[in-house]
Amino acid sequence: MLKLSLRVVIVMALIGCTAPSERTAEPTKQPSAPDQSLSTLLIRAEQTDEVAATKFRLAAAERALDLGEINQAQQILELISNPHATAATSIDYLILAARTAAKFGDAKSTLSYLGDARLQSATLTVEQQISIGRTRSDAYLQTRSFVASARERIYLNRLIEESELLENHEQILGSLIKVPARSLSAQANRAITSDVRGWLSLAALIKLHQNDPLRQLQELNRWKRAWSHHPAARILPRSLKMLSRVVTEQPSIIALLLPLQGNLGPVGQAIKDGFIAAHYEQNGSAEIIIYDTTTASAKELVKRAKTQRVELIIGPLSKEKVTEVASLDLDIPVLALNRSSDNSLNPNLYQFGLAPEDEITQVTEQAHSEGLQYALVIYQEGTWGSRNFLAFEHDWNKTGGTIVDTTTFTNQRDFSDLVKGLLDIDSSEKRAADLRRIIGERFEFTPRRRQDIDFVFLLTSNPGPARGINPTLEHFYAEDIPVYATSHIYESSESWIDAIDLDGIRFCDIPWKLTSFDTVQQQIQSTWSSAIGQLAPFYAVGLDAYRLYPRLQQLKELPDERLFGATGILRLNQNNVIERELMWAQFKNGTPISIPTITR
Repeated sequence: MLKLSLRVVIVMALIGCTAPSERTAEPTKQPSAPDQSLSTLLIRAEQTDEVAATKFRLAAAERALDLGEINQAQQILELISNPHATAATSIDYLILAARTAAKFGDAKSTLSYLGDARLQSATLTVEQQISIGRTRSDAYLQTRSFVASARERIYLNRLIEESELLENHEQILGSLIKVPARSLSAQANRAITSDVRGWLSLAALIKLHQNDPLRQLQELNRWKRAWSHHPAARILPRSLKMLSRVVTEQPSIIALLLPLQGNLGPVGQAIKDGFIAAHYEQNGSAEIIIYDTTTASAKELVKRAKTQRVELIIGPLSKEKVTEVASLDLDIPVLALNRSSDNSLNPNLYQFGLAPEDEITQVTEQAHSEGLQYALVIYQEGTWGSRNFLAFEHDWNKTGGTIVDTTTFTNQRDFSDLVKGLLDIDSSEKRAADLRRIIGERFEFTPRRRQDIDFVFLLTSNPGPARGINPTLEHFYAEDIPVYATSHIYESSESWIDAIDLDGIRFCDIPWKLTSFDTVQQQIQSTWSSAIGQLAPFYAVGLDAYRLYPRLQQLKELPDERLFGATGILRLNQNNVIERELMWAQFKNGTPISIPTITR
């Protein structure tokens, strides 16, 4: 009786979740049709036998999922006492449970439900097969099993409607393009079916030649001739359809607006060298005119560029000059190398650069995805540290996470007192001292640190302080707590001996610093030693700026399109801002080792 009453209470709570709140002015307002159907299904489930009730609850859970109410869907599924009473309810339950787990981002549970033996041996409808295929594909995507995700979509081609093929093809290519070209080629040679082999070879050539649109188009045309009967040749993803436009609609005169003197002179020079190196490597035909932004206002330089028939401007670099450009009536596209300070929207202004916001966002996404919730923040005293801490606080609160405690540091050498206080070691030692006085005896004692933190976020503008803080955390019994940081923790010119005290720290950084990116990178690094040191990211900016500009319209028209650049995986948001997805690494024996990255 108690169990029944509890179930009724739960059902009424679920129904209440779907009903509109009462309003004095509208006492007789009825729920909308979808909400009413959901309520009706739950009520009818309480009025019938167990098998029929299971069917009603499964229908209600599906309705809740369709409405985007995933918590409610989960609660309804938990009301089902025997989901496997019949073969039909068992199949529906496993599919719905998998879909619900997928919505929660729980890929492991999703694949477990879909791998159930009862589902494997069942005779499934086309609709059920499609649902399973899409759900499994999404789960593989969450686990970064990109080829497996694409295979599920490839198999779906024979089940879905003609009108759905284009979207499915774009999902396939979008997954495969995240795999290195060499791996794609190797797997293409081993593929069992021609459909899979064709997709893998297509993705391999697109990935291999992504930095050269003309070569990409030529190779695509060769592939289409060789694979004329392949589904992708018949319905080509939109990004590949646009290649001919990308190639033909390019500017003939480009202006580079960069600071070549003063404090930003070395940065501007590095960007220029990266840009020009990419231009020569690709045998670019465009004329490049270089303007020194330290000699005139941004407005004047834009005006001068227009008189010289410039068709595209790249730059300026400083935030102040980008803000100035954003206020202008632009009739030619501008790819700025920073972001405007006032978030101005200008249809012809594209904003790209090494924005700290990208790194902060990625730290919060990575930590949240790993199930972490309680953060301890140690940040550098001063403007830089405060600004980045506030950005982290904003993003972390949005995830539902909690900042348990914070502290700042200066240029000190000894971090013992700072870390002891932060980890509450002092209190533990005081309790031990009090106990010694009470009992009048000495005894062995190991201080106990606070237990309410999941990870430490260390915000420092250079590796120096981290080499002191990280070992101190370990010394005071926090060796099991993961430490996260931004790219400032790593200097690629640093020896492994100097970096050994950073062991265990996880950080995000640009591909240029963590991988042997491509031949242009190697040429640049062999020509300019500074391309390995502190200026390395700016050579990468120059390289990416060159490879970005032909793709701007493609990125604008196709929001899911990505460019795999030296500064990260690049996408264009609705505000014409280039967002970067960085790589993740962890120090082991003084050397950064790549670790799985959350893919947006």
